Amino acid sequence: MFESLIQMIEEHPKYGPAMAGALTGKLSLVLNYHTHSATDDYCVSICSKTGDAIELLGMGGDLGELVHIRAFGKTEAECIPLTTSLARALHEHYGLDDLPEIYLNGKPLPESPLNEEGARS
Repeated sequence: MFESLIQMIEEHPKYGPAMAGALTGKLSLVLNYHTHSATDDYCVSICSKTGDAIELLGMGGDLGELVHIRAFGKTEAECIPLTTSLARALHEHYGLDDLPEIYLNGKPLPESPLNEEGARS
């Protein structure tokens, strides 16, 4: 499922070049699982992490959206399983140095196993 999604991203006229640029620049990736309103399904954005990390405040810099995927999940409870699977697929497909971090509605999700594991992958 995720390999075909990655292929669609690569073939997209806007998202493909945006991903390629981030990968060439060795930017850290973030998966931001979010909703636009209480009645919408959840989307996921593949973002590059830009700006300086502010470790003391737990803020990791600014996010630059590379890819926006609508209707990725139905509930907040699906965040970790869906984004973890996508993160692992991206890591394997692109040979990333680190696993993408997981965010929920624009903020780091501390309970995500990847947010601790990513630096060790």
